[in-house]
Amino acid sequence: MIHLKNYQEEAVNDLTKNLYKLLKRPGARQNLIFKAPTGSGKTVMMASLLNKFCEELPERYELEKRKAAFIWIAPNKLYIQSYNAMKGFFAEMRSIKPIFFEDVSSDELLPNEVLFVNWESINKEKNTMIKENETNKNLYSFITKAKLNDTEIIVIIDEEHMFANTKTAKRANEVLQKIYPKVEIRVSATPTTNSDYRTLVERQDVIAEEMIKEGIILNPALDTIQQQGRSLEEILIEQALAKKEELREAYENLGVKINPLLLIQLPNDKDEGNSVDDLKYIDVVLQNLEYNYNITVSNNKLAVWLSGRKDNVADIEKPDNMVEVLLFKQAIALGWDCPRAGVLLIFRELKSTTFTIQTVGRILRMPEQKHYPNPLLNQGYVFTNLSKNQIEVVKDDMSYITMNKARRIENYIPVHLDSTYINTRIARNRLGAKFRMALYEIAELNWEVKRELGKENFFETNKQLLKKRFINTDINTIEIVIPENLPLTGEEEVVGVKEKVKFAKTPGELARLFRNFCRSLTAPYAAVDSTPVLEGAMKYFFEDYFGINEWDAIKIMLYDENLPIFIELIEKAKERYQEMQEEKANKATKDIQNYKWEVPFERIYNELYDEKEHVEKHALKPFYEYKRASSPEVRFTAYLEEQKENLHWWYKNGEKAKEHFAVPYEDYLGKQSLFYVDFVLLNKAGITCLFDTKTAGSDPANAHLKHNALIDFIAERNEKGHKTIGGILIPKENSGTTTWWYCKNKITHTKDTKGWDRFDPALLITN
Repeated sequence: MIHLKNYQEEAVNDLTKNLYKLLKRPGARQNLIFKAPTGSGKTVMMASLLNKFCEELPERYELEKRKAAFIWIAPNKLYIQSYNAMKGFFAEMRSIKPIFFEDVSSDELLPNEVLFVNWESINKEKNTMIKENETNKNLYSFITKAKLNDTEIIVIIDEEHMFANTKTAKRANEVLQKIYPKVEIRVSATPTTNSDYRTLVERQDVIAEEMIKEGIILNPALDTIQQQGRSLEEILIEQALAKKEELREAYENLGVKINPLLLIQLPNDKDEGNSVDDLKYIDVVLQNLEYNYNITVSNNKLAVWLSGRKDNVADIEKPDNMVEVLLFKQAIALGWDCPRAGVLLIFRELKSTTFTIQTVGRILRMPEQKHYPNPLLNQGYVFTNLSKNQIEVVKDDMSYITMNKARRIENYIPVHLDSTYINTRIARNRLGAKFRMALYEIAELNWEVKRELGKENFFETNKQLLKKRFINTDINTIEIVIPENLPLTGEEEVVGVKEKVKFAKTPGELARLFRNFCRSLTAPYAAVDSTPVLEGAMKYFFEDYFGINEWDAIKIMLYDENLPIFIELIEKAKERYQEMQEEKANKATKDIQNYKWEVPFERIYNELYDEKEHVEKHALKPFYEYKRASSPEVRFTAYLEEQKENLHWWYKNGEKAKEHFAVPYEDYLGKQSLFYVDFVLLNKAGITCLFDTKTAGSDPANAHLKHNALIDFIAERNEKGHKTIGGILIPKENSGTTTWWYCKNKITHTKDTKGWDRFDPALLITN
């Protein structure tokens, strides 16, 4: 059961009111800003909002849609913390169902489901969660199907400020535009987005409810300390530990069982690896803590959370945990909740003059959500090696996310086109027994290895082929190093940096690490069912082709320099397995969906498109042109603008998505496919024109098949009274003038355009 503080209840009510207002507004991607300080219970308030909203929504008859699903996007591993918190909140109540990507059922987001997503898993087109695949099972397809079932999509952007830096803002906008939610709830202590719809939690209200400390004291009483030849680092460690001990005694005097924690943060917090500066401070801190205070990892008083190292971090958040000091970097600050932390020591190089609200927020929470009679316990304490006039607590000051968004013109006249979508989804979304066959096939094809049973020395022959691919199989000389997914800052320059840890030596650790490695490579297949299949296939591969036992095989695969080669092999094997599944699926009836199509109300264009000025008749404004558009496409676009007086509008169609217009056809292999016609036009005579621009003889295998399918489609429209023309459109040059030609009948090729008709919008009107 969720119990709210007064300010939390007010915030939830205000959020609910604003959310309903935005749902009533036309269009999509409406922004609702939720600003709340660290420690105020943002997740609790969001959980209460979702619960309240989903219980009320079915009765809100003034809304067009009364079902909603949610996508919760968070940087780094914060999405896991939020998921676990939501699971706890809704363990008894069934109004909300928190899920991960692999938990999506029926290939769509269902009403009242909250899909928790890691930003790094969707911020690149190649990421398996969003990339197009033949199964049509990705995040965007789930969303599309939910929308078709009248389910509103609402996105929750956790720690919104992390998505707004200059390097990630554009990509974040592209992802959100593809999701195209009705509402975006942007949650942060320091939001960067502007909106008229804002819910604000005041810091003073949170303090008044005794959820967070009253304030922070920076470098208390340092002017009374005698240096006595000691370094500043030594003095700061001494004073921070003294303050921690002072807090411990204050808790003890009140009979409260809380062991206060000192956090020591290293400099260079935007670099996940351990720099030279980091190593210097690590040595200083570890030696000082051990020799002067007997605080070490071995006696469980010291915890370390660094690149490639985690010691004593389990259960460190518990009030009476015996760890006294945690040495960490910036990565742990985001979303980490340890209310017993009361003192923060921040080491900085002189060139760094700031630290962020998110870092300081780690010591603001009250461990029992109440203030104490001893005012010492109601303050946070920060020590730093920077002088007061150099210190600045800042937020991420990023500009508003810009959008390459185009909207449909107000005087748009509909064309009432019938479009087709082929769902090639394969029912079983897991790796099956045939995956090993696919793996062997790819390995033999790409690596030239052979499984020659009964032939002497074929193991050694295959091992030599591995060496030719620079795969190190000499396990006696390999120091195993594997990547470990530690939390990151969320900045783009950090996301791609992989941390390294030394390979575990025990069989149990080897098995765990290899299982995690395989699990990370199962997508887009369900990880639970597919991980053991992938594990077994790789182990059998080494045994069948090289005679190498599983433990040595694991070491070879997880060796740092070998990793990319085996990842590539697995990815290609998954592609081959997918082909095998499709070959099987092609024998069955495909899911062919027909639906009414119009130019979309809004469309987003990514960085592969440039905005073009002086384009007046495109159905979406502004007009964005693909940077690599073919010459016929570019020239025909210019021609259409020359003919603008004869057109109501024209539209450059997209590809490979349900929002784009498509005509079904059989390709040269006899496979059911879709023809995404380049241009859709409506002239002043009310004639719909469907043209696909090509050069004579281009796309020889399929051009005529696409054209003929389009001719049949046009004939059916004309029979229904929708006057339509179209087909493959070929340009002809004559004395510097370009004319455009199409055929009203079926063709066998596009090389010879004899007998074709010239396309001229003006002639269509006069005729």
